[in-house]
Amino acid sequence: MECFMTELGKTLTEKVLNKAIEKSRNIFCFTCILKEFNEEKDKMEAGRATMREKFQVAANKGKGIKTNARLWEEQANKLIQENTKTNQRCFLGFCPDCIWRYKRGEDLSTKTKEIRKLMEEKFENVELDRHLPGVKRYSSQYYISFESRKLKYEELLDALRDDSNYITRLQGMGGTGKTTLAKEVGKQLKTSKQFNHVIDTTVSFTPDIKKIQDDIVGPLGLKWEDISESDRPKKLWSRLTNGEKILLILDNVWGNLNFDDIGIPKSDNHKGCKVLVTTRNLRVCNQMVCEKTIQLDLLNEEEAWSMFKLHANLTDNSSQGILKKGRKIATECKRLPVAIATVASSLKGQKRREEWDISLKTLQKPVSVGGIGDDLVDIYKCLKFSYDFLKDKNAEGLFLLCSTFPEDAEISTEVLTRLGIGVGLFGDDYGSYKDARTQAAASKNKLLDSCLLLETEEGYVKMHDLVREVAQLIANNEMNIVNFSNKNQKSQVERDKNIKYLICEGNLRDLFASKFDGSKLEFLIGNMHIKDIVHIPISFFENIPRLRVLNLSRHTPYQYHDYHHRLSLPQSIKPLSNIRSLSFEKFDLGDISAIGGLQGLETLELTHCAIDELPREIEKLENFRLLELKKCKIRNNNPFEVIQRCPSLEELYFLNSFNDSCKEITLPTLQRYRLNDVTVYHYKMKDTISRGVSLTWDYFSEATFKYVMETTELLHLEGTDKGWRNLMPGIVSIDNGMNDLIKLYLDNCDQVQCLVDTKHINSQVPSVFSNLKNVTLRSCSMLVSVFDLSTSRGLLLLEELIIFNCEKLESIITIECEEIVDGDNDNNKICNSMFPNLKVVIIDWCHQLQFVLPCYSARDFLLLEKITIYGCHKLKYIFGQHQDVQLPSLKELKLDDVPNFIYIFPEPSSIKGSSDSISKPQSELEPVKSNTFSWSQICCYGYKLKGSTSTKIVLVSEDQPKDCSITLESSSYILTYGNVLNVFQLQCYHISCAILKR
Repeated sequence: MECFMTELGKTLTEKVLNKAIEKSRNIFCFTCILKEFNEEKDKMEAGRATMREKFQVAANKGKGIKTNARLWEEQANKLIQENTKTNQRCFLGFCPDCIWRYKRGEDLSTKTKEIRKLMEEKFENVELDRHLPGVKRYSSQYYISFESRKLKYEELLDALRDDSNYITRLQGMGGTGKTTLAKEVGKQLKTSKQFNHVIDTTVSFTPDIKKIQDDIVGPLGLKWEDISESDRPKKLWSRLTNGEKILLILDNVWGNLNFDDIGIPKSDNHKGCKVLVTTRNLRVCNQMVCEKTIQLDLLNEEEAWSMFKLHANLTDNSSQGILKKGRKIATECKRLPVAIATVASSLKGQKRREEWDISLKTLQKPVSVGGIGDDLVDIYKCLKFSYDFLKDKNAEGLFLLCSTFPEDAEISTEVLTRLGIGVGLFGDDYGSYKDARTQAAASKNKLLDSCLLLETEEGYVKMHDLVREVAQLIANNEMNIVNFSNKNQKSQVERDKNIKYLICEGNLRDLFASKFDGSKLEFLIGNMHIKDIVHIPISFFENIPRLRVLNLSRHTPYQYHDYHHRLSLPQSIKPLSNIRSLSFEKFDLGDISAIGGLQGLETLELTHCAIDELPREIEKLENFRLLELKKCKIRNNNPFEVIQRCPSLEELYFLNSFNDSCKEITLPTLQRYRLNDVTVYHYKMKDTISRGVSLTWDYFSEATFKYVMETTELLHLEGTDKGWRNLMPGIVSIDNGMNDLIKLYLDNCDQVQCLVDTKHINSQVPSVFSNLKNVTLRSCSMLVSVFDLSTSRGLLLLEELIIFNCEKLESIITIECEEIVDGDNDNNKICNSMFPNLKVVIIDWCHQLQFVLPCYSARDFLLLEKITIYGCHKLKYIFGQHQDVQLPSLKELKLDDVPNFIYIFPEPSSIKGSSDSISKPQSELEPVKSNTFSWSQICCYGYKLKGSTSTKIVLVSEDQPKDCSITLESSSYILTYGNVLNVFQLQCYHISCAILKR
């Protein structure tokens, strides 16, 4: 027992001594503890910088950031902001304060452990796929709130809010506005947060189950990954029944839809999910078990007349004769919105009464159209009238081309241009591709003005499904849409003798084996299935000698591409002597040298294709004008050795298709080009940029780089290693100015110190970058400044300036030091307004920057809407000089991790007493306890921000509605504006985060 007690005493003594030694270390080894902490903090700063680079890469890809990665960054920020400079002393300052050292040492030891623990966490991937927008992307421009529609709107809202309803049906004849009303209601339910997600998908006459599934999973952020087709419904069902409130809008349903095949829950287990079905067919309502059916009727006569006047641009002051005829024409539209819109829009601007007389008589004539129901006759008559009234062959042809696209497809002007050229819409003497593009845009605008096409938010165009049906009726027997896997449809097309447009799907072998009469065929588009190797027989081409457009793509599962499906061209395809446009997608084409025999070929497009090489035979094609290679695999040789020898080539789109042979690239003279090897940048057909370069590797020779940079409108360089310290005169002569450049993006260009070096220019600097609108500079480690003052004064079009992680950046605009001290000097009187179109400024992780922009005039930055500054540790001011600056357009100001920030601009040497100057800060007041402040309280109380790392500032603009109220988070403060409208006052110390919202 005694031995046991002795050992126990020793153990306890050792523990006490060890603990005492450990605690005493906080006092006697404080310097070592401090050093350890600072060393670990430096490592964490580097780790945080790397993390932020990953965040930016994700942002460039359009991705979100995972929550755990954001949390890691927040924890790292708090530890990095720890102040280790303060050192308290006692005994009149002669000795260290032991108590303080003990507490501080213990605190720093704990934080050192926290840093090490954080640094052990690894984040291989911080990216989070953003949910695709649901119905909120929908624009309300086509919704007119007539009285009859208000009642249906409210009725539909009530039905969808009712928990006892699972499936709600909105039924009405084609063209009554079902889709518009459904999306408008869905948008309201999403805005009011009664549903977490509101998702719309078009079902159409022949439902595409995969497309419907993909439309639903996109906004939900769900990924299919590598699951089989049979498991897709199960995964979707599981997501839709997890308890979230989700509204699915199934638009344009024609028949009984099997929810099990898609993965949509049924009424007995739907949980938070609800379904809204729009349909023309009342039978569909009876087939589907629905709790509520809402009938959408035609407009009443007065509503129809009001809508007609709106689209025809008629008023009560218009000619009485035209008004009388107009009312009769409106009656002929049978109160149907789609018919009213197209007919009235066609007549807009017509001043002669004779035109209205002829139009009325045309609409009053009976028509007989075979193969359509009575309910479509009146619609056909109205839409056919609008089509005939175009009186423009190009617009008519473009209208029929649009109807060849799938239902609800969104179509770019570029695609319409290429197809229009292919079918000869603009004649064989259309000039250049640029000229044809202008003609296509003009024809498209005529169709938009006539409401025969609708414009999407993305700038594409689409067809109302009813208009598409009528367009295909107008084309009559010349157009066929057929599934070659369906024996009935296949036999039907084989009986037709007048096929001009053929749109097909099904098995590719069935297409090639079909015996249809292709003697008049000019346009063939197929999205087909293929297995193994398929050889195109020469007899197939012999059957279609007049073909001008051939567009074949392989139908694949969602985002699934490979090069294992071989489509083999015959050695000779000379029978296609009239071919103008050739397009293949998702095939391994192997040897394509036979294309060199197509003397009429103007356009060649290969997307996700594999080829042995770009054949030299195309060098001899005299009419070859456009080449697009997008995400292609070119197995052998440098394709540019062929491209540079194509004498007639006008446009080149070479996108993510470089191979190892592309060591040095030379280009011919081109009107338009897009060269892309940057994975985060995606070229879109609607992009208005004509000439663009986006490269991660130094493929170009010096001469080629100079050529493209003198002519490009978009320059995106990543990781170039040519040793350039500037763009001008390093690459391009200053005299040439790069004045075509619109967008500039430099990433990891480690040698660049500035964009333009004017130090050795003795004469006046010529105009440079005079067309520049967007500048993004990222991780340019040697960048010291961006523009000099003379260059910046010429940037009249600049709208967006974004700079990330440029650690040596000292100034955005290089100016003399004395120019930023006082805003009352004479320089201000002679300077022009700076950046008159600048809207967005984002600066991130630029430690050496002390202020963002100089300010010489009250006219500067009048359009500036957003300022975001993050992680700029030496930043003191936003503007380098004091001015009576007004920022009337500013909507958002964010400042985060700027520990030395003082003020918006330096204090002036004197403040004028007039009402046009900014008032001095108000003294600090006691905070109002309530979190909700009325407008009067916001106007009356001003608060000075205290140095809290979690404080948010909310500034409210003077043009805020007077009846508004604003709810603030805890630890929020309101700041006053001063005496002048739209001039805000910011008086604060050590801002962590500031937010300005309207």
